[in-house]
Amino acid sequence: MASDDIDFMDLVCITKITPDTVLEKFGGLINASFFDGSKVAGTLKQKGLIDFSASYPGPSKMLLTDDGKKLIDEANAKSTEPFDDLDKTILAQLSGGRRNPSELGASLNLRPKDLALRLYKLSKQEYITYELKNGGIEIMLTEKGFLAVPKAQGMQQTTQPSAQQAGAAEPTDHGLEAQAAQNVKVHGKGSKMATIILAIVLIIIIVFALYYKHLI
Repeated sequence: MASDDIDFMDLVCITKITPDTVLEKFGGLINASFFDGSKVAGTLKQKGLIDFSASYPGPSKMLLTDDGKKLIDEANAKSTEPFDDLDKTILAQLSGGRRNPSELGASLNLRPKDLALRLYKLSKQEYITYELKNGGIEIMLTEKGFLAVPKAQGMQQTTQPSAQQAGAAEPTDHGLEAQAAQNVKVHGKGSKMATIILAIVLIIIIVFALYYKHLI
């Protein structure tokens, strides 16, 4: 069985290997120079994931071993599992700036192989993406991955009540406007009533004045 020190770089690299892959062109498949590609291939060979089939004077073919095939099958099976708390923790570490598997492994205290399977799962489920370059690998969050980070969820939850409070303030403003309109309406009714009473009083005074003048 392949060793437990297999990392995400190893797993990604063996998925690039097809029945037609040759050592001389392997560097191009992983975005590396011939020297870096040969170095990575040597590491994969040492870990029991690949073997070479030399056909002198032709190119050296790279073949997946049984352990390499089993690792890919295990990774594909892992990629179908539901998103869970450990996945969230890994995404949180990535959002903090850790971009390579060795940094992630050190911060999480997780076996390289277990982390490799998790990262492969997150890649397949489109929470992360990666870039092979110069014999190494860098991992980045996708938008989906960023939104799944617990801290980002907390920010969304904090923003949501604020929006609700802002929404709740609108009815209050409308309520104030309605109250003001009601006050104006009541005030208008009061003014109209006062005018009517004043008119009645004036009429009574005029009537008494005319009656008194008639008596004289």
